[in-house]
Amino acid sequence: MEIVNAFPTEVGIFEFEDCEYLNQGLVEFLYDIRDKEKSLGRSMTGYNGYHTPDDLLKRDNHFIKEFYKKITEVLFEYIPIVTTNTLGEHTRMSSWAMIYGSGSYSRYHVHPGADLSSVYYCKVPSNLKNEEGIFEYHDPRPACLYDRNLSAEVRTKPKEGSGSIFPGWLAHSTTPHYSKEDRICIATNIFIDHGTFFK
Repeated sequence: MEIVNAFPTEVGIFEFEDCEYLNQGLVEFLYDIRDKEKSLGRSMTGYNGYHTPDDLLKRDNHFIKEFYKKITEVLFEYIPIVTTNTLGEHTRMSSWAMIYGSGSYSRYHVHPGADLSSVYYCKVPSNLKNEEGIFEYHDPRPACLYDRNLSAEVRTKPKEGSGSIFPGWLAHSTTPHYSKEDRICIATNIFIDHGTFFK
C-alpha cells in the first residue's frame, strides 16, 4: 500500500546557538516592561501571567535587535520549504512576549491575519514536570474533531534557546506549569506582502 501524506502542515523547529547571553538580556528587558506597563492578556489565562504589547521589534534595545536578526534568519530558511512565493518588500513582523507564572497558560487559539507565526523560549523553568508547559499544535482538519481515535495533536516541551515557526492559522495552546519560576517566550507574527498589502 502507498500512503500519500496529503496536505501536511510544516512546523519548523529551530534552535539558536550560544544564546545564553541573548536570553539573559531578553529576560531582563521583558521583566522591565512588565514592571512598567499594563498587561494585554489576550490568549493568556491565569493570575500570574503577563502579555506585553506587540511592539517589541520597534523598541530600541540591543537584545531585541539581535533577536530580530535571528528570527529573520529562521524565516528566510523556512519560507522556501513551505512556499514558492517570495517575501515582498512590504512584509512585516510584530513580536510580543508572554511571561507565564505558576498556573498560567494559553488557550486554544490561532493568529488571524498572520501568514506565519513563531514562538521562541528565552526562559524555561529547570524543574518542569512531564505535562507542564507543553506547546500543543492541534489538528487543523475540522472533520477530525468527530473522531478522537484518528485526530492528531503534536506536543513539544519548551527548551531555552529553541522555538518553532508555523502557519498563523494552525491552532495551538499551552499547558500550565506550577514551578515558582517563570517561563518566557517571544511570539512573532509574519505578514507576507505580495505587492498589495501594507504599503
